Amino acid sequence: MNRRKLLILAQAVACSAAIALTSVNTATAAPDKAAPPTAADSVVMVNGAGKTVTLPGAAAATLQSASAGVGKSGYAGRASKGPKVGAAKAEPGGVGVNSVIGADGRVQESGPSTYPWGAIAHLETNQGGCTGFMLSRDVLVTAGHCVHWGGQWVTSYTVTPGRTGNTKPFGTCSGGINDVWTTGNWINGYPSDHDYGIVKLTCDIGYSTGWFGWWYNPSENLVNQYFYVEGYPGDKPYGTMWWDGDTTYSQTANKLWYWIDTAGGQSGSPVYHYNSVTPGLCGGWCVTGIHTSGVAGSNPTNSGTRFRPDVMSFINYWISRP
Repeated sequence: MNRRKLLILAQAVACSAAIALTSVNTATAAPDKAAPPTAADSVVMVNGAGKTVTLPGAAAATLQSASAGVGKSGYAGRASKGPKVGAAKAEPGGVGVNSVIGADGRVQESGPSTYPWGAIAHLETNQGGCTGFMLSRDVLVTAGHCVHWGGQWVTSYTVTPGRTGNTKPFGTCSGGINDVWTTGNWINGYPSDHDYGIVKLTCDIGYSTGWFGWWYNPSENLVNQYFYVEGYPGDKPYGTMWWDGDTTYSQTANKLWYWIDTAGGQSGSPVYHYNSVTPGLCGGWCVTGIHTSGVAGSNPTNSGTRFRPDVMSFINYWISRP
């Protein structure tokens, strides 16, 4: 039995599903680890409608805790009126297409509507298909190239958490160009270190799905740790969720490389772990990165954007907004 399923079994024995949903994933930024933010750390946030918000670097010193979402009955979801299951559109930019390393180790998710897998969403846009994951009631985190690529903004999107083909247990949430955000750093040349973005959803679907916990610790060593990436690959049956787990290979302060199998369409997937690598920062299923890229050149590894002060300042700003 693989490691992730053993962890799930241990959780089931230890506590009921309801308790697990309300108790895991209390998450905070790592204390006393990062250097104090400076004015140079400010984050310029932009959206497709031309709005700009500049977040001072000092905001990174007052990050909110991002605890797990608690299922509530206030949002029942809405029936989708979108397109029927059909051919997948390619992921924007074509990055991450050739990303299976050796034998394909991906497994189809057997419980896509259960927590926390239900907090992973299929992101369909006018530019292509990606993945995203919930970090609050209405904030979907994804890759930067999933909202802006090739000088073009996403102008329409539909988010479907926990999807399996035409089965949409939480309904869907749709919107347009006003809701998609990334940073000035990303759209100015697309440097891979800044490949991150969010969708500020038009509904509170996270109250139904729950959301992941998170942590970051710029000084921790994540190499040779066992992580998972899970999302909606374009090479599998349309709208189905797949995951793989493997060890990390290398890191910088901004990125993480790993042997985990992925494919185009999985950009924006959570890079997650059971409990934070640094003890005490996050409990349960916790995210510390965003999958963004497939194999490039001669290095047979996939990679993602690490959570760090500027990334979490950006995300938490939108979590705090009504």
